[in-house]
Amino acid sequence: MNSEVHPAVAALVMIVTVIAIALWAWSSDIAKGFGGPAELSTGPHGHNFVQIQNYLVEHDTEGAYLRTHELGSMGVELFLGGYAFFSNGDILLRRGPDARTFFDNFRAYKREANLTPIVPDEPESGLFRCKLESLECVRFGEEGIDFKAAFSVFIDWQTDDVYISDTTRHLLRKYSSTGIELASPASGFQFPNQLMLRDGHLLVADTNNHVIHRLDPGSARFAERIDSKDVVPLDAKTYRQTWPSHFAPVGENWWVNNMQNAMNDGGIYVFDRDWQYIQRLELPTDADPISILPVQDVVWVSDWNNDVVRRFTSAGEPLANLDSPGLEAILILSREERFRYTILSYVGFAAVAVMLLGLMVRAFAQSMNKTPVPRSAKADSVNPSVKSAPLHLEPDEKTRKRMDRAVRIVGALSLLLVAPLIYLFQLLDKPDMFVQLIIPLAGMFAIVILIAWTNNASWGTAISLDGNTLTLRDHTGRLSSCPIRQVRYDDTAIATPDAVVILGRPKSRVYLLADIKERLLPRLGDAQKVGAIEMLKIQIELRHPQGIVTVLAIIGILVFATVEMIS
Repeated sequence: MNSEVHPAVAALVMIVTVIAIALWAWSSDIAKGFGGPAELSTGPHGHNFVQIQNYLVEHDTEGAYLRTHELGSMGVELFLGGYAFFSNGDILLRRGPDARTFFDNFRAYKREANLTPIVPDEPESGLFRCKLESLECVRFGEEGIDFKAAFSVFIDWQTDDVYISDTTRHLLRKYSSTGIELASPASGFQFPNQLMLRDGHLLVADTNNHVIHRLDPGSARFAERIDSKDVVPLDAKTYRQTWPSHFAPVGENWWVNNMQNAMNDGGIYVFDRDWQYIQRLELPTDADPISILPVQDVVWVSDWNNDVVRRFTSAGEPLANLDSPGLEAILILSREERFRYTILSYVGFAAVAVMLLGLMVRAFAQSMNKTPVPRSAKADSVNPSVKSAPLHLEPDEKTRKRMDRAVRIVGALSLLLVAPLIYLFQLLDKPDMFVQLIIPLAGMFAIVILIAWTNNASWGTAISLDGNTLTLRDHTGRLSSCPIRQVRYDDTAIATPDAVVILGRPKSRVYLLADIKERLLPRLGDAQKVGAIEMLKIQIELRHPQGIVTVLAIIGILVFATVEMIS
């Protein structure tokens, strides 16, 4: 059985695997974006709002559906952070695209402070004060303010003063109704989230310090700490729900949403007026509660994972979920889109699985069909006259042509894959999302270029042996000679102290296998045979293309794994 793998097949398998993984990661991330209800809020006229994706669904004081506000009509490209209403019904929210970068997400994952300025990158980005009815918006702050990441906001309807948790900078801020800073930012917090005024005090969920602080809201000594309440009882630690994000007064009690480390899959914990723990609400195991809102005699809790707004009595007894035609209309479309992208993610995952299964089956078949390879008599016993005769080896010309042809074929196939991808996104009616595959596509073409580079680097080389002296002509054309005792080699490469030549892999030899086994290796008796890791280190130290590509591949894998871990 011929067990050799054609280089074109090997490269194509690698490229298809990269595309499949990229498709799985991309479509999974898009599917997550079609989440359920998130932030809940009550306006100054008693109407209750449910934020879901880029919409605000408005309900009356009893919870009956009134209308849906599409935030894109006010310039909100992707809803980020919180929102709140002024006393006249205007809304404060963030407009513009998601300005966060990979490094912003990585910094947040490492729990490091955001050091970027809060000045908007573009005139139409940042916080704006808008009217829901007329859709008119004015910039909040003379020069603009943009937090570009998570934040919570509370507006005092007595004064229209604005209190903001600048979450990723670990600060609290206070502004006037027009965006004038009324106090210096208050520090000493770790990822502060929801905040509210209550009984003359400013309360804030200090998420990474696992407490709720009671602060002085006065401008002169803004956010001076009065006391702190531990809101992580033993039950919360048992469920690993130790990160408070949202809270609300319910009757004489306090309800707190303690999330898990990834800020999801939280639990609702009830405390009395003195913050003594009472109970944990019964929720489904897959629940992902976000916001808590008292509405008349019931309490609403948004559940991101299950696409519902749950309702409870003030005692914590479950009621029927919120019946909202407007919310359901959005969810119907969301479920369809989520399903389509989930199917795509399964296609990517299945492609990787089939590829791995095929390789495993092939390897098993090879192992079942292996036959002993007879040793060459020349390899066991070399004539003394042959040992002393000059030897000169160069790469096999037929192999060079075959591998060059394989690289060209793979490059052409890679380009041909772009057209089906474009068609796929047009079929999904979201051609703009093709932009999000630029990085994996660029990575795919980079792989082809790197393969071509390393492949080309081997063909100008040569190996010469004259007596006890080995001479290598490396990929740059430079000659390097040394005694055999200073030579290091393995099955894939041979090196002098300052040059290395690639012999090839078992399935893709650069030099003829017979030449290596029968003419070269038997004459390297005093040379040092090294392991694969040591030979890789030699290639890296001597800056051979093979070593450079390996380093780039390791960095690429680490970056990809980091991005996936963060997202």
